Amino acid sequence: MSDANDLLRVRDLRVGFDTDDGQVVAVDGVSFDIPAGKTVGLVGESGCGKTVTSMAILRLLQQPAGRILQGEILFGKEDLVKAPLERLYQVRGGEISVALQEPMTALNPVWKVGRQISEVLRRHKKLPQAEADRRTIELLKKVGIPAPEQRVNDYPHQLSGGMRQRVMIAMALSCDPRLLIADEPTTALDVTVQAQILQLIQDLQKENGMSVLLITHDLGVIAEMCDEVAVMYAGRIVEKAPVGLIFSSPTHAYTRGLLQSIPRLDHPPKTRLSTIPGQVPSLRNLNEGCRFWERSGLEHTQEMKDHRPPLAEVAPGHWVEACPRCGTVPPT
Repeated sequence: MSDANDLLRVRDLRVGFDTDDGQVVAVDGVSFDIPAGKTVGLVGESGCGKTVTSMAILRLLQQPAGRILQGEILFGKEDLVKAPLERLYQVRGGEISVALQEPMTALNPVWKVGRQISEVLRRHKKLPQAEADRRTIELLKKVGIPAPEQRVNDYPHQLSGGMRQRVMIAMALSCDPRLLIADEPTTALDVTVQAQILQLIQDLQKENGMSVLLITHDLGVIAEMCDEVAVMYAGRIVEKAPVGLIFSSPTHAYTRGLLQSIPRLDHPPKTRLSTIPGQVPSLRNLNEGCRFWERSGLEHTQEMKDHRPPLAEVAPGHWVEACPRCGTVPPT
C-alpha cells in the first residue's frame, strides 16, 4: 500500500478526545499515503473525522482534551507522533503548511495581513524585517491580490472572502513547504472565486512541486483536483483509490451514495436529488463493525455489526472496507 515516493504515510492513526461522558474516538485506525508531488483528497460528510485527521498530522489537536492514541505519521522517515515539540515548530509552516477552512477566524483580526505573513518568514527563514516585507509583497502578488503594496497594510476585515483565502494561501506557501494541507479552501466562496482559488493551488503546486492533502465534501472539487481519493465515514476510511476508479467504479455503499447525490445535467429538470437516509452516528454510539449499516438499507448480521471489516484490494490500488453487505467485495 506504500511506495518509496510517498512523502507522508499515515498508519493506523487513532485519535481520541476526553469529554464529560468519557473518551470518544474521532479517528479510528486510519491509514493512507500522500505521494510526492501529488494531490490526495479526503472526502466525507461533516463530522466524519477529516479535519481531525489533518490536525493530528501536525499534532494541532485541541488541548488538553485531544490526543493521538496510537499510530504512526511518517514524514519521510521521521515519525511526527514521536517528534519533540522543537522539531514540530520547524515542521509547522516550514515543511508542512495548513490553509484553514475559514480565514476570517484563522487570521488574527488585530494584525495587518502583511505582518502576519512576514512573521512566518522571519521565524522560519530568519529574514530581516525589510527582506520579509519585500517577500510578503511578492507573495501577495503571486496569489493574485491586486495592489499588494497597499493590501499589506489592510486588516482581515477589510478584505473580501476570496482575498482573505488568498492571504491564507500566501502565508501557507511562504516557506515553500513540501506538503500543503488545504482544509475546505473554497467553503463559502462563490463559484467563480472557488475556481480561481483551486486553479491557484494547482499552479503553485506545479511550480513548487509540493504535495497537497485536500479536505472537502465537494466531489466536484475532488474530480478536478485530486490524483487519489480516500472516502471517510464515522472516523474510518471506507474506500480509497485513484480518482478515476472512485468515479467509474465506486465499490462501497457509502461512496455510491455520495456520488448519487450529485446533481446531473442529463437528468430531467427538477429531478429530486438522491439522498443518504439518516445521519452520521454519534461518536458516543459507534459500533465496532460496519458503521454504515443503519443507513445502507441493507440487512446486516450481528457479526457484521460487531467485527470490523478489513480493507480489501478489489483492483490495483483500489481498497474498500470489506463488509459483505456494504463493500460489494468479490469473493476470493
